[in-house]
Parts: sequence; C-alpha cells; structure tokens
Amino acid sequence: MLLGVLLWLAQGWAQEADGLWRQGRRAEAIEVLSAAAREAPTDKLVRRRLAEAELAVHRYAAALAHAEGLGTELDGLRGSALYRLGEFERALAVLGRDDVEPLLMRIDCFEALARFDEAERDLARLLELTGARDARVAVLQGRCAARKGDTRLAESCYRRALALDATDAAALFGLGTLCVRSERREEGLKLLAEHRRVTPLLDKLDFARRSIDLAPAHGPNHAALGDAERALGHIEAAENAYRRAQELARPDELTPIVLRHARLLAEDRRDASAAVRLLDEVHARAADVRLLVRAGDVLLECGRREEALARFEAALRLRPNDGEIEKRARAARGSP
Repeated sequence: MLLGVLLWLAQGWAQEADGLWRQGRRAEAIEVLSAAAREAPTDKLVRRRLAEAELAVHRYAAALAHAEGLGTELDGLRGSALYRLGEFERALAVLGRDDVEPLLMRIDCFEALARFDEAERDLARLLELTGARDARVAVLQGRCAARKGDTRLAESCYRRALALDATDAAALFGLGTLCVRSERREEGLKLLAEHRRVTPLLDKLDFARRSIDLAPAHGPNHAALGDAERALGHIEAAENAYRRAQELARPDELTPIVLRHARLLAEDRRDASAAVRLLDEVHARAADVRLLVRAGDVLLECGRREEALARFEAALRLRPNDGEIEKRARAARGSP
C-alpha cells in the first residue's frame, strides 16, 4: 500500500498540479499539492513545490510553514514571506544582496527598524545593480538625502522618481512634504492632494494584481487590472490588460470588457474609429445590443450621424420599442 502511494506521488501529483497551474486553476493546484504533502509529510520536493505555490498566491504564513527545514536554498522564499508579514528582523537574516527585489525588501526592513546606515549600504549595492533609472531607487535616494538634511538632493531625487513614474505615492508624499515646509507651499499641497488621490487607486491596482496571481485565466480579473491601470493614467498597460481579458473571457463576460476597452480607445486614445471597429467586430460574434448602442454613441459624439443612425436602427431591430435607443436614433436624425 505504501509503495503504491509513493509511486502515485512520484508520477501523479506533479503532473496534475502542473496541469492545473498552467490552466490558471491555482487554488486547485495547491489543493493537489497539499494532499500530496499530507500523504508524504517528509517528501521535501512536495513541500517545496507547495511553499512556492503558496508564496505566488500571497499565502505567506502557509508558505513559511511548508518551507520549514528545507534548507538554505529556500531562503529567498522565506525572506519574501517574512518581509510581507512584517517580520523584518527575521527577514533580514535570510534576504540576499545579489538581486534587486531582495535588496528593496532589505532596505525597507532597515528603514522600518531605523537602521539607516545599513539601509544606505544596501542602497549603494542596489545602485550598482540598477543604476539611477528606477523610480523606486530614486525614492530611496530621496529619503536618504532627506534624513541627512540635504533637501536639495532629496527634492531632485523625488522629482526624478516622478519623471519616471508620475503616480509613485512615496515620491508624491516626499516631495509634497518638502515643498510644504519650504516657500512652495501651494505646490506641496497639490502634490499631497495627488498623493491622496492615487493611494486608493494603487491599492486597487495591487488587489487586481493579486487576483490575477490567484486566477490568471479569469478574464474579469484582467479587466479589473485594466480599470485600475486606466484610473492611474497607465493607458498602454490598461489596453494590454483589456486585450488579455477579452482573450480569456467567457461569452457572458465579454461585452462589459469590450465596452470598457472601447471607452479607453475613444476617450484616452482619441481614436473613435478604433473604438467602433472593436465594438462592431465583437458584435458580429456576440450579437449584443449594448455594443451597437455604444458604437452609435461614439459615432454620434464625433458627428458621424449617418453611421450612428445605422447602429441605432440595428439595435432597435434587436430590441424594438426601446425608448432610450429610439431617443438616440432621433438625435442621430436631428429630429426632436
């Protein structure tokens, strides 16, 4: 019996878990790995794969528990999980200095523990790896300069960070605070107001990314990412997310995503023709009256009345006597 279980573990669990993971069914993959770990609690390979999967979906405490006793090769995993759990002293013991992300975590840990000399040492190492063309690095340089009282250098660093990423919350707050304390109070208040505006939007962006980490094959998750990116003014990233959402969406999920993508094309790209093409193409497959109505609205807004009327009349054939669509059709005809 035991031999049979071990044989299944050797041949079955990995294939099943990998298949589910590739399909984006990550919670199910973790269930398979968890079952395998319960069947063979001393199997280090099973536990390692489980810990890595749990870290990927932000289950930090579980990842730490399953990585227990697996050796130093999982120190990076432990450090990342401990950092995100706020265990800064313990994280520093295992986070390395050879890659950008662990170094960023280390510097955050040192700053949280008020160990600023060590933070500055790791910042120098980070600069060796990245150079100065990274908003996160520029913010860290700004904070370091501000602690030393070099407000001119701090301001320069924060402005460089915002030139690289206009929605960097730490740079907005740092520069805004410096300006308020100087003679540029009005500029500082505007920057702090922008900080207050973007902070909840960045939280939504983080939530959307985490949702994708858990279910990467779920179209609406990518659409939510597109919404968050668009709200921050990241139009290229938003459009890419909407495209991916459309590729993954089920038929009943498709129209709301396409409507949002078309709005981006019309309003942010200022490309009404591209918006209408998208709406028409999807309508040819989905036959959803909402797509026709939105295409008509876009065309009417840019003065293309005949084309707009054609969309509204097609919509009325699908939904006769709809008062809102009839109102739009009258507007396209120029009649009251």
